[in-house]
Amino acid sequence: MERIILDVDSAGDDILAVLFAAISPSMKLEGVTTCTGAAGPIDQVTNVVLNTLALAGKGDVPVAKGAWRPIVGNSKEDMQAPVHFEKRLVARFGDRLKKFNPPAPTPTLKVIDKHAVDFIIDTALANPGEITLVVTGPMTNAAMAFLQEPALAKALKRMVLLGGNFITPGNITPLSEYNIWADPEAARVVLNQGVDTILVPLDVCEDNRAAASMLTRDDLADLKDAGDHPVLQMLQDSFPIYIDIWREFFDLVGFPMDDIITVALAFDPTLCTMTEPLFCDIVLDGRVARGQTVAYRGRQLLPGGGPKTTRICTDIDGRRFMKLFKETIVRYQTAKA
Repeated sequence: MERIILDVDSAGDDILAVLFAAISPSMKLEGVTTCTGAAGPIDQVTNVVLNTLALAGKGDVPVAKGAWRPIVGNSKEDMQAPVHFEKRLVARFGDRLKKFNPPAPTPTLKVIDKHAVDFIIDTALANPGEITLVVTGPMTNAAMAFLQEPALAKALKRMVLLGGNFITPGNITPLSEYNIWADPEAARVVLNQGVDTILVPLDVCEDNRAAASMLTRDDLADLKDAGDHPVLQMLQDSFPIYIDIWREFFDLVGFPMDDIITVALAFDPTLCTMTEPLFCDIVLDGRVARGQTVAYRGRQLLPGGGPKTTRICTDIDGRRFMKLFKETIVRYQTAKA
């Protein structure tokens, strides 16, 4: 059984990732750490996680609040781009947007009395070689943990990181994907640690070449008759708008399951085809290129490079992944019974 810490920024697929990790028989969710990102301020991010775990009946999973801002970040106007994106959708989807990233109500569960960075460090050092760190949002917490504790890199078993793009155009600039762009300094720190790493780029998530891995209304229909557990009811109520936005606004066949794919790779790396281990670096300069993920694949004349420990996902067995997701989520009804 894979033991993971899941670090999230609580966008829509993060919710599914938390639910998936909490019920999967193939992993033990040691804790969830939160970071400011696409869903908004750190309190919103954290409350979404607490409410999601309460809905799932998993109140025993520790939740640690983390970074409220990136290490450096971009301009204030640019950092608010996800918020402005939601405003642009109002004219198109109207009241239906009430189901899209709504303000989280005050949770009944509480965070633990420990910062996310300290939770990551303490858990990994207490269990050397056993903890996989899965990061599905900006990498701020992970970077600060590495900077604070030099022994962390050798203590972790592996990292699985969601971020970057190599073939598929970026979703912030043509060259940059959101998680990396939101805190490129943090991503550079993390990718330079020499830890065995799987990197999950947009190429295998938010591209119609990976259509079979996307959530569609057909998939919701498959789950509709699975039972009346609150988790299954929430999926039916909340995720049609996510599917429609990504179909109508982003021209994808369904809602991309980036975060859940990243979690699943922690215990089944065979879901994706990957490169051999290589070095990945992050562009920090400029505006269009800032946050670009660069893979060292050849022999360059200028000096540079770093640890060749990152395997980049290049393809996904989407049908097998979606089958795994649905079989895992319906376990909530079995657990209820």
